[in-house]
Formats: sequence, structure tokens, C-alpha cells
Amino acid sequence: MSSISNKAVRRILENTVRFLPDRMVVMLQYRVKVGRWPDLKQPKRFSEKIAWYKLNYRDERMPRCVDKHLEKSYLEEKGLGEYVPKTLQVGDSIDDIDFDALPEQFIIKCNNGYGNNVIVRDKSKMNKANIYKTFNEWRVPSPIVFGREWAFFDVEPKIMVEELLVSNDSSQKELNDYKVMCFNGEPRVVWVDTNRSTDHKRNFYDVEWNPLDVESDCPVSRDAIPRPDGFGKMLEIARRLSKDFPFVRVDFYDVNNRVYIGEMTFYPWSGCVNFKPDDFDFELGEMFQLPEKK
Repeated sequence: MSSISNKAVRRILENTVRFLPDRMVVMLQYRVKVGRWPDLKQPKRFSEKIAWYKLNYRDERMPRCVDKHLEKSYLEEKGLGEYVPKTLQVGDSIDDIDFDALPEQFIIKCNNGYGNNVIVRDKSKMNKANIYKTFNEWRVPSPIVFGREWAFFDVEPKIMVEELLVSNDSSQKELNDYKVMCFNGEPRVVWVDTNRSTDHKRNFYDVEWNPLDVESDCPVSRDAIPRPDGFGKMLEIARRLSKDFPFVRVDFYDVNNRVYIGEMTFYPWSGCVNFKPDDFDFELGEMFQLPEKK
């Protein structure tokens, strides 16, 4: 009953919020999630500047970059096709996916990054009914309706199947996710997500791989996270991809001595995050030089 109730409440909220002005929704979202009103006239915090970014900056390349399907051709045009995970199938719905033609292992994704990912490690044991249920219930209102994340407005929803990246190191159950925060073409801060589906932890580093004493919306791992072998290549790629934007986060995996590009993100946390210490929000804000409205 609770899940039904929650879904019903969510639909009511979506229908209520859908017709409100963007600025009002962005401010309300920030107030509800962060606990204070954002300063959008003279923003100084990183979180406030992301809110400003959503409302005021438009670049025709951004929708293509956030679309996990179209992003791949963008990366190929940038000469980075060798770092892109292989796409196996793409469809408008889960009904378009031919499971018989898929290998034994794969991952199913929503191209907008806000739906569910389903990892299949052994096709003979997959629960196809649950997979269909998961993706038939998939809807994409959050970044548009609640977050007003402009880059997603015109993304056409797709279901994608990709090769599953698997480490040869049997001790590594889940891949580390390396996220490089770039400002005007320069990587400045990196965070690493570990064990996302079991015991999610997040650690912050500078680009020299010195740990930063920072916590966001996820606990910090007390275990040392080694600098990945491909870290230099990650920074090189991040510079190439970020030089066209005031801010973008570029995500990577390092698997079996090979670097893969995960995604590009312009609005991490949708701008709604509290850091510990709070000063870190201002430090990132100083790195983020806002452009002219566009």
C-alpha cells in the first residue's frame, strides 16, 4: 500500500509542479532538499551556481551529451570512440529488445540516466518478467518536472543494452566510478563512488590524488582507494571534453588496463547538495566562473 500511495502522491506532485515557472520550481527544489533558499542573483556556492546554470545557460551540444545514446556519436566525433562501451541494442521500449540475440552478460539502461539500470551477469538466470516490469514502469519526469534540468528537455527516451564491463580482478565485485569535475576545460576535483549497489561510499580527491576531507550525500570510505592506472588518460580526456563548457562532470571506468567513458553530467545532484564542511560548497563555487546568460 505504501508504494501505491507514494506513487499516487508523486503523480499529484508532478501534475501540480509541471505548470509552475522554472525559476520557482528550481528555488523550491533547492529549499526542500538543501534547507535554505538559493541566491540566484549573486550566487557564490557551487550548488547555487548549478541552479543558475539550469535556468540561464543553453548550449545546443548539451542535450546530445546527456543522452547516453547520442553521446556516443558525439564522443566518436571528438576522436574518443575507442573509450566508449559497445552498444548492443537500442529501442523505444523494452519490448523492442531481442534478448535471444544478446550475449550471456549485459547491462540495460535508460538513455537519460534517470531510470533503472539492470545488470544481467547470467542470461540463463535472468528474471525477464521483472525486467519488463521495471522498464514498463519507467517514466522520466524528475530531471524535467522537478529539476528543470534544461539539457534533458528534448531527450527522446530510449532503452539501451550495452556490453557489461567486468574486471578480471575477482576481488573487485563492483567497478569504481571515477567522476571528474571540470571547470572551463580544467579538471579540478575528482570523486570516486564504490560499491554502489551494496555499500555505497564516496571519496573526494584533488587531481594529484590527494584525499579531500569532504563528505556529500554519501558516507566516506575509510579504506584507501588507489589511484587508477588510467587516471592520467582520464584527465586528458576530461580536458578535451570540458573545454567547450563552463562546467561539466565527466565520468570514467578503469577496467582491465583500459579506460571507458561513462557519461557527461552538467547538473550533479541537480544542484541540491549539502557538503561537510560547508566551506567546500564555496570552494567549488570559486572554481565555477559563470558565463553570460545563453
